[in-house]
Amino acid sequence: MKWALRTLEDLGPGFVLAPERHVVSSLAGAEGRALSLLAAERNERVSPREIAAGGLVVLDTTHAKDGVLDVTSARLSPDVARSAKKRALAGDLLVSRLRPYLRQIALVHPGAAPRASLAVSTEFYVLAPRAPGESLAWLLPWLLEEGTQAALAAAQEGGHHPRVPRDSLFALRVPTKLHRGRARASARIEEALRQHYAATARLRRALGSAV
Repeated sequence: MKWALRTLEDLGPGFVLAPERHVVSSLAGAEGRALSLLAAERNERVSPREIAAGGLVVLDTTHAKDGVLDVTSARLSPDVARSAKKRALAGDLLVSRLRPYLRQIALVHPGAAPRASLAVSTEFYVLAPRAPGESLAWLLPWLLEEGTQAALAAAQEGGHHPRVPRDSLFALRVPTKLHRGRARASARIEEALRQHYAATARLRRALGSAV
């Protein structure tokens, strides 16, 4: 059973009574800064016409997993975009609002799709740095850790296809100790991702030459 004790002021302008909205902070830890203070939501839409014109790679939630984007599979997908998507830029963080236990979270790293523009499913929350040039890579381990994943799973609302509401995601609190070491952590994670995508590209070239 889920329950939470809140004042009317805590319920916000919509007076949301769903306990899922209010158990997030207790599960993820009350100490720290709200995610909303560290990242903003990018909600720029890309029309099907723009996608059909070419030059955009369309990513579904299945193309993000454990911090990594699978752009190769997205390029091979035969599906044609029939609905609007969201634009994602290098440095953005993608967090699936659908079935968060699948860990469909990834950083948009330049090495994932060099010289390609990305359009992503509207099932993603696209998180952008609040400060220009600041990296959000340091948030990846925290978003994927057991405590945060449990909080996201508990925050799901809905019946057939439960989703994590925007308010619940941005209410998560990031531990202060992580914020203090963010620059070093981001550099380490971005370099690891660079090496991963470079190795993946070399493997594709080797397989292609072998065939």
